[in-house]
Amino acid sequence: MRTRHGVRPARVLSGGLMAAGLLLTVLPTGAVAADHPYRVRLLDTLTVPAGTTAFGMPFGGLSGLDHDRRTGTYVALSDDRSENGKARFYTLRLPVHGTAFAHDQPDVESLTVLDDVTGEPFAPKAVDPEAIRWTPGGRSLLWTSEGASNSGQPAFLREASPSGAYVRELPLPEAYAPVRSADGKLVAGVRNNQALEGLTLTPDGRKAVTVTENALVQDGPAASLTAKSPSRLLVTDRRTGKPLAEHVYEVDPVSDAPTAPLPAPVNTYSADRGVSEILAISDTDFITVERSFASGVGFAIRLYWTTTRGATDVRGEEALSGSERPMRKHLLYDFTTSGTDADNVEGITWGPTLPDGSRSLVLVSDDNFGFNSGLTKFHLLSVDRGLTKHS
Repeated sequence: MRTRHGVRPARVLSGGLMAAGLLLTVLPTGAVAADHPYRVRLLDTLTVPAGTTAFGMPFGGLSGLDHDRRTGTYVALSDDRSENGKARFYTLRLPVHGTAFAHDQPDVESLTVLDDVTGEPFAPKAVDPEAIRWTPGGRSLLWTSEGASNSGQPAFLREASPSGAYVRELPLPEAYAPVRSADGKLVAGVRNNQALEGLTLTPDGRKAVTVTENALVQDGPAASLTAKSPSRLLVTDRRTGKPLAEHVYEVDPVSDAPTAPLPAPVNTYSADRGVSEILAISDTDFITVERSFASGVGFAIRLYWTTTRGATDVRGEEALSGSERPMRKHLLYDFTTSGTDADNVEGITWGPTLPDGSRSLVLVSDDNFGFNSGLTKFHLLSVDRGLTKHS
């Protein structure tokens, strides 16, 4: 049973702090990377109160975001594993006035439940939605699930109709499939909870580009305090589903060591780093979001420019040799020196053009449904026009 709801935006959001409205904060620009010639500035941040709901489900877990320039709306994917509510995406508006968000809350227009291949909503824990993008003309959406490698549930890249109905699956290379040894150890494929966090379409819409959060098990280690991780960036023909190219993207080491355990019921020290999203600039150039986390410290969010030009094509390789030439990358923006807590940023999209002609970026953080005091935040950034001409 497919559902789609729509009400007037002013009546959508509710939460314990709703009487006071959502917190809108103008933040300092700062954090311009010294090793890149293009200026990226943080203009504004909108914070959604904890406990906010929309259409009877928690308005949270936002892990994917895409802007439709035709309509001015955004699609935001929740990473709910059908546990707090149904696996779903929202359609919302984030109007900009000048160089700031025009409203003190996102105008959520609708909620759409995603269907499994059966035509019914996903069963609990049967999916882990992470990234979403409109196809050209808004005729359909591509979205990813990380799966659950520890239980043998594969990651996937699927196409859905605007109403959330299953359309088709775009196959992933065999190397991505989780493989377990006789004793249950994961020996190949995507790591558990470190799979397809990132998805983008090239500007012409013909290619779907995914990136793994960390290396495949057989390719190398996950990122640590002392080691990088060789993730894979996969370029797929959106029409045929055939792989066109594959490259190595090196994730930087974890930024900080944990200083305290996570809250109950986890109660363990935790630190990791990975690619949480990717956004196409051109057929070859991209912006990546690298998210580092350490319990007791928090999140370190950095944006990088990266390119496939000059990188080794590893398409069809079951395992990396370590001799591949990785994608070049440069730091574009560092939230850790901007004077704001970016929180758990997992979504990025091009936003509207700003009054000075620069392009805007809109980012969203995943509140983890309130675990560890997480919050949903929307960030507005400006990017010099020259970035799209980088060579």
